[in-house]
Amino acid sequence: MASATTGTTLDVWVDIVCPWCWIGTRNLTAALDRLPGADRVEVRWRAFELRPGGPERPGLRLAEVMRTEWGFDEEQAAAVVTRVKAGGRAVGLDLDPENVRPFDTFDAHRLVRLASEHGAAGPVLERLFHAYHVDHAELGGRDALTALAAEAGLDPAATEEMWRTGAHADGVRRDRELAVEAGVTGVPSYRVNGGKAVSGALGPDELLSLLREAERG
Repeated sequence: MASATTGTTLDVWVDIVCPWCWIGTRNLTAALDRLPGADRVEVRWRAFELRPGGPERPGLRLAEVMRTEWGFDEEQAAAVVTRVKAGGRAVGLDLDPENVRPFDTFDAHRLVRLASEHGAAGPVLERLFHAYHVDHAELGGRDALTALAAEAGLDPAATEEMWRTGAHADGVRRDRELAVEAGVTGVPSYRVNGGKAVSGALGPDELLSLLREAERG
């Protein structure tokens, strides 16, 4: 297993529609800020579609999805909302989980992979998270994704070329396969140096411990 001296790889499976994934990016940043040699950690963002084959355009509000698709009663749904809002506040995010509208994130994941090639995955992810969870923007359309990525610093010409050629679609599918191989069934999930994947809303201390384990080999 690699050590932090020679470089550490951290695979992070996320989905744009997952509030805990956005919270997780904030917690990961906090952990890396406290890790000596954090510049030797290569974060590889991996796609995980929570609703593959879902609506390309935003459909029902999550409050309705919880009731009609998940079978939650009012008390269960309220508990989810309370927990998400509290988790968001802990990292400075004002989340509105009841009113987001889940959609098919396949193209959004392709965009993040493109951004990784250009060193802009972090800013693009942050912009997409904010657009979905705070602005309630419609992210199913490619024009919207292109515009948001441009706001985060990604050249629109590169994005348009990706749409034209179909690039990064296979990469997203491969991430699905990697998730299965790693035993990932939910997000966020983390895997250091190809080891065992750890899933859940890990806090900065837990993520820091995970990374420090890599230093010890």
